[in-house]
Amino acid sequence: MSDAVTLFHDPTSPAAAVAVMRLTALAREGLPIAFEGFEAIGIDMAMPVDLDTLAVIDRLTPVAAAEGLSLRRPRSLPPTGLAHVLLAHGETTERAHELRLAVYRAFWEQQRTIDDIETLVHIADDAGLDRTAVGDLLSDRVALASRRRLMATHRRDGVGGVPVILASRTLVPGLLDTDQVRALAAAV
Repeated sequence: MSDAVTLFHDPTSPAAAVAVMRLTALAREGLPIAFEGFEAIGIDMAMPVDLDTLAVIDRLTPVAAAEGLSLRRPRSLPPTGLAHVLLAHGETTERAHELRLAVYRAFWEQQRTIDDIETLVHIADDAGLDRTAVGDLLSDRVALASRRRLMATHRRDGVGGVPVILASRTLVPGLLDTDQVRALAAAV
């Protein structure tokens, strides 16, 4: 990860949604950007959407729209461990950008349940990944435990929330404009 700007993100974070849209566009342009999933809540149960999160959604709705994403108020904030297992797998494929955007659109625009294996398999299939391989991966409890161990390591290394960017061994807020991200990428 040291030769790239790394965005830590979670599909249930409205700020991460904006950052993912923005940085995915820059990655498609060829900027050295890596994406690393990080459970914002970190517990294995759906949580209600609190007033602070609703205020952030309302504030970021026009910003997200400018980036090509509609933020609809979710009914709850589901656990995202399985989504992160899928996203990590997707990052190893040529369909990484498509899958990442599909997961975010599924949660924010379509209000789909991204903690459900069948839903995630369908999202992955639509993004061009092998349905059977994804189903097997998401059913593997070791894969989920490994992903959570990696996220715990990131917490110990200072990642406390999302979005956050790691550039040149420094953590910075992740909701940067494109010029700021370009400057960070040029410095790594």
